[in-house]
Amino acid sequence: MFLPTSRVSRAAIVALGAAAAIACSETPEHALAEARRLQDAGRSEAAMKKVDTLLEKNPGLFEARLYRAVLVGAQTGREEEGLSALRQLAQAEPRRTGVHRAMGQILARTGRFAQAVNQFEKELAIDPADTETLTDLGLFYFQTGQTDQAEDRLRRATADGAGNARAYRALAEISLRAGRIEEGLAQQRRALELTPDDADLVVTHARALGAYGHAPDAKALLDAAVARGLKDAALPAEQARQAREGLDYVGAVAAYRRSLDIDPTRSATLMELGKTLLLMGRRDEARAAFEAGRDASPSDPYPWFYLGTMSADDGALEPAISDLRRSLELDPVNPKAHYALAQALLRSGRPDEAQAEFARHAESLDFLRSNRTQGTSTLD
Repeated sequence: MFLPTSRVSRAAIVALGAAAAIACSETPEHALAEARRLQDAGRSEAAMKKVDTLLEKNPGLFEARLYRAVLVGAQTGREEEGLSALRQLAQAEPRRTGVHRAMGQILARTGRFAQAVNQFEKELAIDPADTETLTDLGLFYFQTGQTDQAEDRLRRATADGAGNARAYRALAEISLRAGRIEEGLAQQRRALELTPDDADLVVTHARALGAYGHAPDAKALLDAAVARGLKDAALPAEQARQAREGLDYVGAVAAYRRSLDIDPTRSATLMELGKTLLLMGRRDEARAAFEAGRDASPSDPYPWFYLGTMSADDGALEPAISDLRRSLELDPVNPKAHYALAQALLRSGRPDEAQAEFARHAESLDFLRSNRTQGTSTLD
């Protein structure tokens, strides 16, 4: 009669044998899929190890060699090594898909855009309907201001209902800029259907809906995303922005705080919370929010600007001057900061410095008008 421990040991041995058999029987397709999953999860070394193991067993497997070159090319400082491996694959099998697109992505990432376009077009010469390449090329044209070319590639990428969220999202922006509002909104909806948990896209679509007369739909979209458990600080922050636009300051503050519960160091939310509290006259709370925003993002001129103006209002002129100068170091063309600094200098008995700041205030206004640009702190 066997003891129970013996039975457990035998069962364990059987299980280990079965696991080993499964591992040995793993197909190359499964191994590559697992490598991609590891890469998507940020485990690049594990993905590379998986591919190398596969290549030890199948040294001539084209798909594994291609993916290994892609993994190498994605590493900073190894781009040329990845490109070299891809060129060898292109020479060996010039009609195989995926190689030129991979080269194009590396070239685009390293700023060699003309060469990247050439590789994308080579990929399309092999497979004219390749959705991913059409999307990559369309996005490149869009980002470089070649709108007609971009729209052509993106429409080809989404023909007959095909395509990915990236393509529909870019098409939507092109349509909205061209004044084709309902078409653009429909394209954003299609992008959301494909990636419903993309919080940034939810916010983008909600803002577009609100801007083009569909405020109830915008609110419903955000509420639904939060209700189904999509946890991203951008969602309650957008709910707060909409509430503030509707003059519901109490609701806005509550939503901004929900955003900060998710991400306590989100500087944009801290700034908007501070501005809302300032509108409500809750100055101590507003100052605390601006200080937290400054600590979270010291290179942002906004917190320094607001803290400086608040100190000036309170009569604390030297701290005000210091904060306003720091804001202007970060955003030299903010006319509001120049004007506030000039006033603080004037009140502190430094008229010559004040006059110089008034002059800079006028110069910054002229600069902004002539260039149609804005400094960071002038956006508010």
